[in-house]
Amino acid sequence: MTNHPDNPSSELPPEASALLAQATASRAAMDRAARDTATAADELRRYAKFSRPGQPSAHIVQLRQRQAAARMDSARARQAFLQAAHGFVHAAGLTLPPRVSLESFVLSWIESGTSDAAR
Repeated sequence: MTNHPDNPSSELPPEASALLAQATASRAAMDRAARDTATAADELRRYAKFSRPGQPSAHIVQLRQRQAAARMDSARARQAFLQAAHGFVHAAGLTLPPRVSLESFVLSWIESGTSDAAR
């Protein structure tokens, strides 16, 4: 089987296709969690700038909790992506090229698959 994502084989085993779809969904969840984390951090900076010293307000505490939850969601999504990516590479019988991370290798497969679907 080919290792080059520019020529994705439609002959992927069903298990590998399912894991690639799972990796795609996990990557989307990672992007959403990153946006949520950035939004919460921006709001926290905006409100914390004008807060009084001492005990934080209830609103700032809620923003910190929301930011922490978004970071945890991001970590969970990343872990799910890496597990699905590892399973995909194993199920498809692929080998990683030297000096290429698992994440970038699988992302190139995902991008090549979405570009083929757009055609």
